[in-house]
Amino acid sequence: MSAAVVLVLFSVLTATQACEGPDVCNVIRMESWSYEYSEKIVENATWVLNMTVVDRQSATECTLGESFGYQKATLWVNHGCRAAFKVCYLPVRSTKCKVLTMESLNYEYAEQKVKKAALFINMTVEDQQSEASCDLDKSFGFDNQKSIVWVNYGCRADFNVCYMKGISSTTTVNVSSWNYQHATKMLSSASCIYSMQVAKQQSTAACTFGTSFGFVGNTMWVNDGCRADFSVDYYTA
Repeated sequence: MSAAVVLVLFSVLTATQACEGPDVCNVIRMESWSYEYSEKIVENATWVLNMTVVDRQSATECTLGESFGYQKATLWVNHGCRAAFKVCYLPVRSTKCKVLTMESLNYEYAEQKVKKAALFINMTVEDQQSEASCDLDKSFGFDNQKSIVWVNYGCRADFNVCYMKGISSTTTVNVSSWNYQHATKMLSSASCIYSMQVAKQQSTAACTFGTSFGFVGNTMWVNDGCRADFSVDYYTA
């Protein structure tokens, strides 16, 4: 998978704010029968921004990040959660695509900045000219933090690059779980957070992504005693 995978919106928040932007919302039913994992791709969605319970049918709880959640354009449920969810997402029409020619001459690394690209959705080979192979994340790929696409190891091709327009930024934010309590902090300048990493940990308790810290939409969360300064990458529409 590409660098965009860091856009896993995995959280234990019981309520969340949707990312700002040209989003569409629909009610979608998801069911985990026999306590088994189930997933569904949202039709015509580029990126899911928010998923909240509207009507729960199961006796078991439906908790974001534990028994239901979302990643990119895919919804999932688990552990017996069955409910109708309000799902807000960025539609395909909000994505811009262009064909870019990239060349790794003499098998050397080369990159190209894509103006106004905030979040890359995908990058696929349109027409390969090199004998050297072009493999995603090995000899070509993209970097959301720098808004660039890159090639290496002799890959030369025309690529179809799809992305969301906007501005990508990075900041450092302290979020602390005192007395092992759940805590959240909203990043008001962000439309969507897409990466959160520990920059400097202050707690003796572990800070593990998806377990004791994470994010959803433009809100960060910590739990289980995790206290740290986090490097946060985010997108502004």
